[in-house]
Amino acid sequence: MRNAEKIQKTKLKHYLRYIFISIIVVQQVLLYSWYAMNHEWYASDALPLYPCRLTTLLVLMMLIIKRPLLLSFTFYWGLIGAFLALLSPETGQLGFPNAMFIQFFMGHSALFLGVIYLAILFQFTVNEKALYKVYRQSLVYFGLLLMINTTFNTNYAYLRELPPSVFLNWVPSYPWYIPIEIAVIFILFYLLYYVCQKWQREI
Repeated sequence: MRNAEKIQKTKLKHYLRYIFISIIVVQQVLLYSWYAMNHEWYASDALPLYPCRLTTLLVLMMLIIKRPLLLSFTFYWGLIGAFLALLSPETGQLGFPNAMFIQFFMGHSALFLGVIYLAILFQFTVNEKALYKVYRQSLVYFGLLLMINTTFNTNYAYLRELPPSVFLNWVPSYPWYIPIEIAVIFILFYLLYYVCQKWQREI
């Protein structure tokens, strides 16, 4: 009986893995097909340098190679990034059934659930050392994006202009909001760490 249950769980993990891979691949095809068909394929916006686009590709990579490379970074950025994106969607005023609208919700939902799947698959646990490492990695990431944005007049990670949102009306203008943005993200990372740590202790 136990062997049968184990086999069923293994099959379920395989099915979910292929489902997540398929969803992310379709989402990427929709995204870049839309860019190509609408002649919007510009390095200023189309590169996978936004946090959610980057972590979505990291999730896809880990699903394919079955190894938890950069899982801590992906865990915090994927869950917090996808949550914030779904809380205040930015689809460029494009609604359903536009491909950009569909891929936005498809991609961010797959990112959020895919990170949870990987965390369960690799028995991921949070710890303070890994959190601080993610902080350091994030500062390097922000630093690189600031240089890219300044040099090429891009807006990756919204470090030059925030997206329209009722949640951001109180935020000061560029560049004064940048330290606030980073601080808020780091606080959210810590809250996620705190909740997960408490949950780990109880199970």
